[in-house]
Amino acid sequence: MMKRIAVLIFCLVAYSVAGLFEVSPQDRKFLQILHPYFELSVGGMYSVMDYKTKSKTNYYHDLERDEMVYDKDLYYDIYSFEGGGPLLDSKIGIGFARRVALYLSFGCFWSAGEHRYKIYSRDSEEFSESDIRFRAYWGFGLKWYPIINEQNPFNGIFIGATLKGVPLFGNKKAWNKYGMNYGDSETFVEFDVGKLWKASERFWVGFSIKVAGGFAGGTGEVDGFRVDANREQNDDDITLNGKHIGAAVTIAWK
Repeated sequence: MMKRIAVLIFCLVAYSVAGLFEVSPQDRKFLQILHPYFELSVGGMYSVMDYKTKSKTNYYHDLERDEMVYDKDLYYDIYSFEGGGPLLDSKIGIGFARRVALYLSFGCFWSAGEHRYKIYSRDSEEFSESDIRFRAYWGFGLKWYPIINEQNPFNGIFIGATLKGVPLFGNKKAWNKYGMNYGDSETFVEFDVGKLWKASERFWVGFSIKVAGGFAGGTGEVDGFRVDANREQNDDDITLNGKHIGAAVTIAWK
């Protein structure tokens, strides 16, 4: 008897609570236009990086001949990397009519490969080491779903663009080891395209292909023994230092 009474009370409470949260037709229409957006991607990223700073004086101290040599294509603090690793990316934001999403992006990837260093472009000596470096990032972006007709086979195709900030802690430690002095962060511009298939009313599963370019500043002050010592960073040093391409399995709630 007590169980029946408890079940009856529970049903009455549930009915009352449902009435409190009943959505009006106007609110339902608004929720269909404006809704939460969440995305998670797991995959891999391959990177090629190349940092170097153009000399302003174009003079190099040849230690063997102990004289200054002019070279119009003289660079210093030369660093390059090629390798890749796993990628984890998340996005959270607001969707509009299931066609456009504005989001914040958080994630990370690992770079495993060979890192190469050279002090001056005229130097014959080059250093290299294998290392795995962790890259965390954050940013913001926009994603567009051009087709939202479920009868169309191209439904779920998307195009996105994200601006990201990436600290370069591992790079900075290595650069200091070889007497280099670059900025400790990089800006990524990433474009991604892909396709999602509907698994439920809001849940989608698919894949994405990511292509990104990294921009970083050049050197600040360098060691006093160099001709270019005490030189400040300028806009000419900000170049496309990194190229990245990746692929991932993507799930979305939109």
